[in-house]
Amino acid sequence: MPSSRIPATDAAQITRSAGDSLGEVCFVFHSHLPWVLGHGTWPVGEEWLYQVYAHSYIPLLTELAALEREGFRNLASLGITPVLAAQLDNPMALSNLEIWLNDWQLRAGEVPSNHPAFGHERALAQKTRLDFLQNFSRGASPMIRRLHDSGAVEILGGPLAHPFTPNLTPEIHDVALATGLDDAVRRWGFTPNGIWVPECAYRPLQEASYDKFGITHFLIDEPAIRAVHGEPNVAYQLSDSSVNVVARDAHASDHLWSAQRGFPGNENYRDFHNVDSAHGVRLSRVGNKADADKEPYIPERAHRQVRNDADSFIDSLVSAFDQQRSNKPLERPRIVVGIDTELLGHWWHEGVAWFSTVIRSLPSRNISSITLQQATANPRASVQLGASSWGEGKDWRIWTDDPVRDLVIMNHQAQDYVLTKIRSDLDARGSALNSDLNELMLLLSSDWAFMISRDTAAEYARDRAIGHFQNLLSGKFLGATERPFPMVETFARAQFRM
Repeated sequence: MPSSRIPATDAAQITRSAGDSLGEVCFVFHSHLPWVLGHGTWPVGEEWLYQVYAHSYIPLLTELAALEREGFRNLASLGITPVLAAQLDNPMALSNLEIWLNDWQLRAGEVPSNHPAFGHERALAQKTRLDFLQNFSRGASPMIRRLHDSGAVEILGGPLAHPFTPNLTPEIHDVALATGLDDAVRRWGFTPNGIWVPECAYRPLQEASYDKFGITHFLIDEPAIRAVHGEPNVAYQLSDSSVNVVARDAHASDHLWSAQRGFPGNENYRDFHNVDSAHGVRLSRVGNKADADKEPYIPERAHRQVRNDADSFIDSLVSAFDQQRSNKPLERPRIVVGIDTELLGHWWHEGVAWFSTVIRSLPSRNISSITLQQATANPRASVQLGASSWGEGKDWRIWTDDPVRDLVIMNHQAQDYVLTKIRSDLDARGSALNSDLNELMLLLSSDWAFMISRDTAAEYARDRAIGHFQNLLSGKFLGATERPFPMVETFARAQFRM
């Protein structure tokens, strides 16, 4: 029974059956970073990991745990890519993160005491450090498993290193997916049956591979289902497979995602782009976007804005439910929101507070929160999708067009090289092939093409791709600390023996 909350004291007063609720909202969060350990520090590199760990992952997971203790269930579906999970648990990353948190606390204490954000920044730095020491000093996996086991969230898995799957050979696709699912078993103790498909990318008939590995559901973008005359927020079966999909609601997701049209761009929220150079913290508010001179961030104003925007979002849900009920009176109204997890807390400083305010408000508005598994459980019909993604143009251009044509060629050559090596040496022992497979998976990360096509740290991205390709062809041996995927060789061999 989908339910936003199951209070221990008086469940009958607050919980309602899905049939009695006005509608359902499904939050799907995609958590991902490419492998950055040992590959630079600033402005792109390890600093990126420590910032989002401190500002997004620790606050969000901590708040989800608090909601779980309050009795909330089916809060959201949380996708965590294997390459991110490996970094969230990595001993070197955790040691460096503790240093980073200590430094943040020192920098926050040096903010002028007459600044409106002084107390807020200092308290936040102290709380995050304490949360890390109490719950994350040995990695994020214990918290993730607890949230899964309690039913608070659904954890979505995925293929290793977040590759753009339409560009993979069938064999490498299966190796990446099988090993990614096994990583979840070793890390969290269960095999996800839902995944976040990297970049929401779909290649026709790709569900055959998902079917083979027990994947039952994933998210697509709205234009993908519109192209075959379907609707967002509605579950569909892919052809005659056992795999179901639902498309996120573009308008509802835009409320959260857009800095121009959405909540994060409100003038009272903290400005992500304006960093105080003296202290390395963000002390300005968005204000007038056209004004280069930013006014100080005032936490009390932002707190009030969170409440207003949470109410506004829920009002928009109610309006959408009314419209859906009018159009399809026999179907349960539903809104599916899909965004990057890093929006909450890192890019949108108040995002975690907004989300928890929404969740705590849903029962009083007679709205249920559900997971992606629940949202895809009863498909309306069977569909055959075309090629799609959630990138620019909703096609594959970001990962295949001229600006990244050299990466596409490298990726194909690298896959052929490793496939030939595996086929010719299935029974060999040793770490050389493991190194090759790790380099291949890191090379195939979709992030490099995205960063180049969007011209965001493009030089870093191209250097990373070329570096992994050169290491692969030169036979450079990776040490144990450089291999994020220690079991990939074992499962690659197993796949080729199937």
